[in-house]
Amino acid sequence: MKYVIFIIISCLLSSCKSSIIVPQRAVYQTEDFINVAISDFVSRCSLFKKDSVFEVTVKDTLVKLSFQSEQSRWVLDTIYSDILVVKFSGLTNKEWYYSDAVIGSKGKLASRYVIKNGKLFFWWDDNYPLTEETLAVFKEYDILTEVMERGWIPDSSIDDAKKGAHYYFCRKDAFRYKRVVTNITTGYYEPPKLKCK
Repeated sequence: MKYVIFIIISCLLSSCKSSIIVPQRAVYQTEDFINVAISDFVSRCSLFKKDSVFEVTVKDTLVKLSFQSEQSRWVLDTIYSDILVVKFSGLTNKEWYYSDAVIGSKGKLASRYVIKNGKLFFWWDDNYPLTEETLAVFKEYDILTEVMERGWIPDSSIDDAKKGAHYYFCRKDAFRYKRVVTNITTGYYEPPKLKCK
């Protein structure tokens, strides 16, 4: 009987377990939050099946806006300094145009990535230089096209109906989070309630 209970508990725990291991820490790095969010997104979010390339965006501090109708503008409503947001968006325009992305440069092109189940997740990291390997992966996923004419920006369309996944984390606990799937950008809707310590 004890053996059966042990197997059931093990199965339950393994289904909740992250495929990316993030140790418990006193202070978490941004990459820890990204890894936890990717693990949940891959295993539990239906949006994972809809695209093959996902842009990851991090909002270090959540700022909520509200609309003032008498002035017809969005104004600052609330600052949530204890909340960090990790967002996933399926890439709509599959081509980026780059002209001055130099190996070793920082901030001109996304420089970090993870491949999970054959799908690419990428993000900008101003502290991490662009490498040959990263550039080769972006070319392999066919999201880069070199621009011959410096300063030319191609037309791109935005799909307002396309949904993304937003992960709201307690800044001090990478394992305390809630996911919201929506086509509204963060800051323009009420964030989920999190009990952060």
